[in-house]
Formats: sequence, structure tokens, C-alpha cells
Amino acid sequence: MKYFICGFVFSMICNFQGIAQIDANSLLVIPSATTVERNGITGVQEGAIVYDTDENRLFEFTNTGWVEMLTSRNVFTGVFRITTAGAVTITDVPFRPTSITLVAHANVEDFTINADNGSTNNDRGIRNSFGTMNGFARDDGGAIAQQCIYVGGHGNSINDISRFASNTQAIGVRYGDQNGNSLGIITGAVTAFTANGFTLNVTYTNGTITNAAQNVLPTDINNEGLVVLYTAYR
Repeated sequence: MKYFICGFVFSMICNFQGIAQIDANSLLVIPSATTVERNGITGVQEGAIVYDTDENRLFEFTNTGWVEMLTSRNVFTGVFRITTAGAVTITDVPFRPTSITLVAHANVEDFTINADNGSTNNDRGIRNSFGTMNGFARDDGGAIAQQCIYVGGHGNSINDISRFASNTQAIGVRYGDQNGNSLGIITGAVTAFTANGFTLNVTYTNGTITNAAQNVLPTDINNEGLVVLYTAYR
């Protein structure tokens, strides 16, 4: 009896291995359509999947419509540094992004730092300003939608905060003094998404405070750099 059982199990294993051999005829094929055809389908149930031959991507139908099924290759995280006004071109992204998010902090101006601000205690100038910025840019069918928000303070004291927001810039850092007055602003607008990244136009705006006795000048902003972390989405 046990020989019969062993023979039966061996036969089942052999048959399973034979069935498990994969070839072109045994693959599961997802229905395909062009973008126009996909968007023209009516009565679609949530959870339906289609392969878009124009985008070369899989799309799932959700309660908000067709959504691209994201994978790790659809998301890329990187960093760049702003040091002067003008064009900044990012070419590290392994695909053409359709949107990006950005984060930056005032007075984090280099890739490696482990120190204080390098000035005297209670310095009233730009090197003692701090704050956090978040921004995004998105390709809306050729037009670029973007927004940034920033809030910060000053290491001397915080009598008032510094705020900045813009719906024409993806980057905006407003360095403020202890009273919230502007010590200078760095902004950046995304001007294009490219095959391997994006481009920005960076602007430096002088501050509004002059205090020569405290070594505070409106042009101090022009000596500032800014490290920006970004996440790009396909």
C-alpha cells in the first residue's frame, strides 16, 4: 500500500512540474487599449485593470476613475543644491516625471553639515534664520501647476514668525529676522518637465532690513545656498 501511495505522490509532483512550465501561451494577458479607448469605456467596475498601449502602463479603475498602478520604478527620490539665481536643470530622474514634491530648510545649504550656524550667539542676521518649506509642481496637460508654503523663525528670538506662500513657485524660502521682517527670499519655479528630470528658474530677492551695526544687509541673501530634497512621480 505504501508503495502505491509513494508512486501516486511522485506522479502528482511530476505532473505539477509539467504543468508549471511557462510559455507564451500560458501567460495571463491583460486587456489592452489606447488612452482614448480606455477613457471611452463605459460601465467600468471598480478594480478593473487595463494595459494602456500609449502610456505602456497598467491602469486600475477606482472610485475616482482610471489610476495608473504605481511601482517603485514610477517613483524616484533625489537631491540638488541651489547656489545662485538662474536656471537649474535636474537630469537624474530615470523617467519623464509628471509631478514632483520638494522640501527645503533655511540655512541647510550643503549636503553634509554637522555644526551650528557658524555665527556668534544671538546673531541677528540671515545665518540665524530657520524654517521649513514644502512645495510641488504638476504637469496639467502642458500647463504646470505649482505651489509652495514656508514658515520659520529666528534664533535670536521669536517676536514674530516669517511666512511665505506662492501658487507660481514650487520653492519659496523667506528668511526672517526676530520680528518676522524679510532678510531675503529664494524662490524657484518649475518651467518644464523633461525626459529625465525637470528645470527650474531660481530667483533671489533682497531683504528689507539694513542694520550695519549688526552686520545685517539686504544683499546677504545672495550668499545663501539651499539644499532641496525632491520626489519625482512618473
